[in-house]
Amino acid sequence: MNYTESVAYIHSFPRLAKTGDHRRILTLLHALGNPQQQGRYIHVTGTNGKGSAANAIAHVLEASGLTVGLYTSPFIMRFNERIMIDHEPIPDAALVNAVAFVRAALERLQQQQADFNVTEFEFITALAYWYFRQRQVDVAVIEVGIGGDTDSTNVITPVVSVLTEVALDHQKLLGHTITAIATHKAGIIKRGIPVVTGNLVPDAAAVVAAKVATTGSQWLRFDRDFSVPKAKLHGWGQRFTYEDQDGRISDLEVPLVGDYQQRNMAIAIQTAKVYAKQTEWPLTPQNIRQGLAASHWPARLEKISDTPLIVIDGAHNPDGINGLITALKQLFSQPITVIAGILADKDYAAMADRLTAAFSTVYLVPVPGTPRALPEAGYEALHEGRLKDSWQEALAASLNDVPDQPIVITGSLYLASAVRQTLLGGKS
Repeated sequence: MNYTESVAYIHSFPRLAKTGDHRRILTLLHALGNPQQQGRYIHVTGTNGKGSAANAIAHVLEASGLTVGLYTSPFIMRFNERIMIDHEPIPDAALVNAVAFVRAALERLQQQQADFNVTEFEFITALAYWYFRQRQVDVAVIEVGIGGDTDSTNVITPVVSVLTEVALDHQKLLGHTITAIATHKAGIIKRGIPVVTGNLVPDAAAVVAAKVATTGSQWLRFDRDFSVPKAKLHGWGQRFTYEDQDGRISDLEVPLVGDYQQRNMAIAIQTAKVYAKQTEWPLTPQNIRQGLAASHWPARLEKISDTPLIVIDGAHNPDGINGLITALKQLFSQPITVIAGILADKDYAAMADRLTAAFSTVYLVPVPGTPRALPEAGYEALHEGRLKDSWQEALAASLNDVPDQPIVITGSLYLASAVRQTLLGGKS
């Protein structure tokens, strides 16, 4: 298979076929030599912020001299972004070889059991674990797909676990309460393994407290054990101070905006420090400073054009939209145009209502290229927004009607990806 055929093969697997356990991926990993049992890992979950935090953790540890694997989802420009080493996406040839190797292992299993199969995410996760082991990375930062306890990534014993925050999302899979969702996410906490969290809402904090009590894990929580006492906007980024029991690190800079990114960066710093302590690896304030400065993360309040001013953001649940609205109010004093595309399995009514209440010009558009896109009929109830057939049509309307107004495109990482690919082409 060539590269295109290899990616198509990956996408040929079913997306969702939950069993509530890890039997399938463990069977496949066993056929690959159990790479997940070798090496060191950092495991990251959370409703929002887990991608930003995982990215920053990897950057900080890379700055300290470690070779770091990073497994995230979804991709923004190319599939290869999901599996990186030192922030270099897996090369096309290496991906082709890895797919062929994992496919061969899967087919051997299917010869033994004809009906055996895995999901797309299980295949990619197994491939990532195998590839990181082949490349002998010092540590791999692994982002959870959905939830935690039954997620396909949750077959490792990490050096440190991370839970950024808990809010309502993926309710059909995780439950309709904060307690239920937190229970899933707390499932990555392992016996005796430290866990770093954001400042969780009370119901989520209660779940984590109960979990760490039963596992004997050390719990390090934002605004209790570490904090950001000072922060301000600095260009299209932020300058802030980090503080924990070891003291302060001042004038840290990160090329990300939004108050929530201060928390994500603090979580990343604390996680890197815990990892360094657990493994007796030297980590300096300069490493932290250098790593954060490099922590650009596409489609997170990312400015992709100055003229016209266009910003894309992957906020995809009500909590994420709330954070986005707050950030936009801080960034812009003038009116802005919002173009929102929301997937059908999200709380699109709440998200659209909050956007239309906050901004006077809101266009609602379908998310291109995904079967999870909200059908046109689903938008009928969203009458407060202006309905357009595509984000391109909404963009053209905004540029025609209010050409000087900043434009923010949000609602889904899949929409942000489509916009970024179209407007930036091969630029990363």
